[in-house]
Amino acid sequence: MNENTIDVKNLSTGKLIVVVLPTIIALLISSLYSIVDGVFVSNVGGTTAFSAINQVAPIFLIIASVGFMLGTGGTALVSKVQGEGDSERANGIFSLLTYTLITIGVIASIVLWFATEPILRALGTTKEAMPYCMAYAHIVIPALTLFMLQFYFQSFFACARKPKLGLADTLAAGVVNIGGDALLVGVMAKGDPMKAVQGAAYATAAGLVVGGLLPVIYFFAKNSSTLHLGKVVFKLRYIGAACGNGISEFFTNVSASFINIVYNSLFLYMIGDMGVAAFGTVGYVNTICCAIASGYAVGVAPYIAYSYGAKDTDALKNLHKKSLVIVIGYSVLATILIEILATPLASIFSHGDQKLLEITVDGLRIFTLSFLFKGIPTYGSGLFTALNDGFSSGFISIARTLVFNLATIIAVPVLFFYMYGSSYEAAYYGVWYSIVGSEILATIMTFIFFKVKRKKYQY
Repeated sequence: MNENTIDVKNLSTGKLIVVVLPTIIALLISSLYSIVDGVFVSNVGGTTAFSAINQVAPIFLIIASVGFMLGTGGTALVSKVQGEGDSERANGIFSLLTYTLITIGVIASIVLWFATEPILRALGTTKEAMPYCMAYAHIVIPALTLFMLQFYFQSFFACARKPKLGLADTLAAGVVNIGGDALLVGVMAKGDPMKAVQGAAYATAAGLVVGGLLPVIYFFAKNSSTLHLGKVVFKLRYIGAACGNGISEFFTNVSASFINIVYNSLFLYMIGDMGVAAFGTVGYVNTICCAIASGYAVGVAPYIAYSYGAKDTDALKNLHKKSLVIVIGYSVLATILIEILATPLASIFSHGDQKLLEITVDGLRIFTLSFLFKGIPTYGSGLFTALNDGFSSGFISIARTLVFNLATIIAVPVLFFYMYGSSYEAAYYGVWYSIVGSEILATIMTFIFFKVKRKKYQY
């Protein structure tokens, strides 16, 4: 779909959803890798094996966040240059960022190969879980560069006006991953926890090979998109600009992974591996909901950036107004659905363990309240990234995912201690409700940014 064929300034809400839907689905499927692994491993390998992959996954997501940063930040930059009418420079910047990401990915994978075990020990991973963690890590780490590239290209497929190709690529990767899990874990593991973990890791790596490598081949070859890999415009300021634009997405993912590590440690201390498993299930539901919100932000970003580069304020106003309606509507709908489906969702990962099921449902019903407030900060950060305002985008993301989370995880349990007395229940429920408090603060702050920046960007 070409930018010039879309009347952005008069785009209806329904049509806007259709335009960004392929990107939403693509990011949703990308987020399902660890979830699919979790479904198979929890039911075949048991609680400890399931806990292990949830302790390793945040580390991988931190590395993959570099791809998301250069993808979203680079898309904003390249789309703006396209809107200014300089397609040759846009392709040169795109090529520079792609080669830069590959270099970073290779170096990061080598370092992580040797650093994973010390990191896990520092985080308090149990002796029982460590072998499973390392088995999973050493299979997936060689494919991390491709993991980064898959996140990276999902943004650029939208920029290249080929979101459906991005969806097709992600679907192909998902089929490989799910098929691999079904065969290697569901059939060949035969109840062996170690084989289940290894099989899930091989399935994930195979999916990443498809998801990360096919886009490289496509953009290298002659294609009908607005982008291709070729001659580089080698200027470090473009790398800096892309990083500056996308720093919010980087910190969103890094901070979220860090906070997940903090929560894993808390639940590991309070309940043990079963607590990590429960939080892992809640985290999977959160991943799905956040992927949809992020997919919308990524999908609409090229149109916002293009309109900004073309100085089309009518288009910006329409996109912003419709986006607020879509994001708020989605947040309400997601909250209602997850509250209704809490028990069936938790049972998928509980492998018949009634105690684990009860803990998970209990936490999920509280955590789900945060979905009411997740959409606005996610879209707000993406909006300012698309407007090449990395500072505002980064401020929202860092405050939301790190500052507010750390503040509420201390303040809310203390408040619960004061209200209900010093007890396990007060600490436990205080931790869950702290997440809700963090998202409320982030939503308030994002609306303040909308108001303050409206005159500057004319949305």
